Amino acid sequence: MIKGFINNDWDRENLNFLLNTKGDDFTEFWAQSDEDDKKYAQELMDAYARELQLKSELLEIESRLDNLTDAKVILEKFALK
Repeated sequence: MIKGFINNDWDRENLNFLLNTKGDDFTEFWAQSDEDDKKYAQELMDAYARELQLKSELLEIESRLDNLTDAKVILEKFALK
């Protein structure tokens, strides 16, 4: 298990609940939650933020690699052989 990341279905389902529960339903959930529940919810949100950051970084790397591939194809057309 990687600390700080969502590694199981239980946590993923709870995260989905937090992300998709709105309005009075969320207000009611939050009001009945104790401090441990709120801490756990914050940990899930922090883990999700790290997950999104990692996905963003991977997409940027893929984009740069695609650009390098395109540049290589163009440069090969002008290379002396």
